[in-house]
Amino acid sequence: MQLAALQKAAAQAIVNIFETGSIRGNYGDVTLLRGDSGQLTYGRSQTTLASGNLYLLIKDYSARSDVAYAAQCVPYLPGLEACDTALNTNMEFRGLLKDAGDDPVMHEVQDAFFDRVYWDPAIRSADALGVQTALGAAIVYDSTVHGSWARMRERTRQKVGELSAIGEKAWMAHYIDTRYDWLSTNPNALLHKTVYRMDALAALIRTGNWNLKLPFAVRGFTITADALGENTAVRVPAESAPRRMLRYKSPPQNGPDVVWLQERLARAGIRVTASGVFDAVTDAAVRAFQENHDLKVDGIVGPVTRSALEDISVTSPTKSAVTDEPMPAVANAEARAVKPSAPPARDGAPARRPSPAPEPEPAPAPRPARSSPPPAPPSDASQGDDPVGDIKHHVTAEVKAGVETVRKSLRDEHEKLTQRLNSSIQNEVSDVLAGVKDHLKTRGQAVLKDVAGGRPIIPAVLSGVTLALTEARDFFSWKEAATNTPTTGAANTATSATVPVTAPTAVQTTIDQTTANPPSNDTVAQIYTYLHNLAASVPNEWVFRLRVGAFALIAYAIFRLWRRRAEAAKAKKGAP
Repeated sequence: MQLAALQKAAAQAIVNIFETGSIRGNYGDVTLLRGDSGQLTYGRSQTTLASGNLYLLIKDYSARSDVAYAAQCVPYLPGLEACDTALNTNMEFRGLLKDAGDDPVMHEVQDAFFDRVYWDPAIRSADALGVQTALGAAIVYDSTVHGSWARMRERTRQKVGELSAIGEKAWMAHYIDTRYDWLSTNPNALLHKTVYRMDALAALIRTGNWNLKLPFAVRGFTITADALGENTAVRVPAESAPRRMLRYKSPPQNGPDVVWLQERLARAGIRVTASGVFDAVTDAAVRAFQENHDLKVDGIVGPVTRSALEDISVTSPTKSAVTDEPMPAVANAEARAVKPSAPPARDGAPARRPSPAPEPEPAPAPRPARSSPPPAPPSDASQGDDPVGDIKHHVTAEVKAGVETVRKSLRDEHEKLTQRLNSSIQNEVSDVLAGVKDHLKTRGQAVLKDVAGGRPIIPAVLSGVTLALTEARDFFSWKEAATNTPTTGAANTATSATVPVTAPTAVQTTIDQTTANPPSNDTVAQIYTYLHNLAASVPNEWVFRLRVGAFALIAYAIFRLWRRRAEAAKAKKGAP
């Protein structure tokens, strides 16, 4: 794809507006937003500290012999390479970056750097995808700068297919919708505020200005020689986490990003084993890949080489159904606190106002997880030229961070106390239940022992009473049956010849409590009535059960008698 110089400038101006709120870009803009995974960002296209790109930019700038701030920037290079988070709030370093942004040489370095790191990889990805228009190139360039271009490209390809199948205009419209949905629902709430980028690009698609013919408007700016109006841009990288630079060092780097690198190199036709360790063989493979793709051969896998490796999914698609994923983000394990010495003022330049000597600061706290709100960063006002204001905002952020730390400590102590109380209560309840269980077990054993060692007279008496009750009931039942049986006489015999014989009346065995005929004596009658009623209260089905119980008691009495006789014989035998 060949773009005219004016088309390239227009496409870059669109992203400059998104990033810094300026058509030409703000070369000295330093930004730190709360919750920004990229941490400190700087320059025309807002390169980040966490990604390592800020280190590469300042390294290129310091290597020039005609720069104004080389001597002051060099001491910060180790901290930049280590992605030292202390540089986020280093007001002296941030002031140096702002001053360097006024250096014309910094403008040249940034233009060349961002072309090499963002523009050239974006055009290469656009060519691999089949993009032909200037607006399509601007869309790819914006996503490359903002982040997650490869991820959203693959998601769009899975949803609607290849660009060549449905056409560039339709494919780009689907890509804008896909990226808009992803930004608006991203777990990082700051990305919700960046959907204006997709709104602006969608507006250009609706106007049909695919060749970026001047003039045209973007977010209140008219892309001409002069900028109209001012908007505050929200600059948040769309990467969920920064990807570290990979290179051959001692000790060697390792992790899933190294495995991803080795697998992509193998797909590019370079023989390398996916060991997960960046060793000398992997370094040689990276250099061979860079040479084959006309990249700078330095063995460093930064954004340029990484973008070329991500494009392999388009230029050399795999035959398997596995989805191509971009390089995974791995925390920079080599990060360390580096405190450079105070850089001297450059010749001919006004000396920077010295800051009061601070007390030694503790090591910077790790970045909080997304689920907990991180400490508030300096506001936009703290990014001006007032060092006193910067210090105030810095102190405010530190105080808020301290308050949050105290709150977290109190919550942790409360949870620990609650756990200890719950554990103590559970232990007390368990002890009480165990004591009750042991007591019941002991008492049960004592009862069984008393029963087993009882005298045989007790079950014998109980069995006698039970049998007496059941036999009394049978006695009263038979007596009632005998009373209710009709008598036979001559009259019955006489009539039996003429009257059919009927079936005999069945004898009712259930005692009728209302038809008892007690003897005439009052005392005897009362006893008779009581025994009659007592026998009548026993149901028929319980008679058999009571007899069985009585026989069991008799058997037990015999067993106890035998045991007592055996114990007596044993005692007598053992006596002297």
